[in-house]
Amino acid sequence: MYRIMIDDLRALAIFAETVRLKSFRQAARALGLSPSVVSYHVTQLEQRVGTALLYRSTRKLSLTSDGEQLYRHASAMLEVARQGISEVVAGGDDLSGQLRLTLPSFLATAPISTSLARFARQFPNLAMQIRYTDVRQDVVGEGIDLAIRAGSLPDNSLRARKIGEIERRLVCTPQYLNDRTSPAGPEALVDWDWILLEMLPAKRMLVHPDGTTFQLQCEGRLRVDSVEAMTHFCRQGLGLCTPPAYMVNADLSSNQLVEIMLPWRVQPIPLYAVWPGNELMNRNTRHLVDFLVSSEPV
Repeated sequence: MYRIMIDDLRALAIFAETVRLKSFRQAARALGLSPSVVSYHVTQLEQRVGTALLYRSTRKLSLTSDGEQLYRHASAMLEVARQGISEVVAGGDDLSGQLRLTLPSFLATAPISTSLARFARQFPNLAMQIRYTDVRQDVVGEGIDLAIRAGSLPDNSLRARKIGEIERRLVCTPQYLNDRTSPAGPEALVDWDWILLEMLPAKRMLVHPDGTTFQLQCEGRLRVDSVEAMTHFCRQGLGLCTPPAYMVNADLSSNQLVEIMLPWRVQPIPLYAVWPGNELMNRNTRHLVDFLVSSEPV
């Protein structure tokens, strides 16, 4: 069986355009090539198939019987290619197939997960496999279409787009605060008890509305590997922590926790969508990233 090569496909496309326009010169103009290049590819194609495809004269081109047969197949090939490309380009409103995601586990109850639910409802023909884990996944090795990463991005082999920020709150229990002298400034918090996350640096950057910043080097009384555990121990009165705002909004409303050092705020954590750096985003991934960027803040 004849083995199709990439050059053959290119030559077939040039041959079909030459026949359609009945001119090497017209085909060259339509394809953005020189007439000599068009003629070369047609000649190479004839040599590959071992027969003449065109009758050439100074006035016109006409097909041989073999040329007519090959032209029908070449035209059909191009039409299938055009249709396939058109379906991919125009198919954005009808996503299908599968989308594999990974997110940090603490985002399971975050607004971004609500956004994922809305995206899933909007595209019912799209299957989504969502993995919540604090173990950083190998995006390329595990065939993951998109990973949501919080904080810095040390792996520059991946492409990334910022999709939002995680607002944080500096909180403790009212009793813990009452047992201590009210801090006059951020520097006073250095000696307080901190509940820290193992996966994040012990430093905390506080930002004032006037633009002033202060970096705290925190000493952790407790170090845990879960945001949920960090917040739980804070609720038990064991110290300060800086959980995501969405996780403690109800606690602040009920006065189970209080926010301290206002109007200073903890610097938000940037949130990124990342995907393999050597690949173009597929349509499903691109739509999801655009959707998350336009969704409500994390």
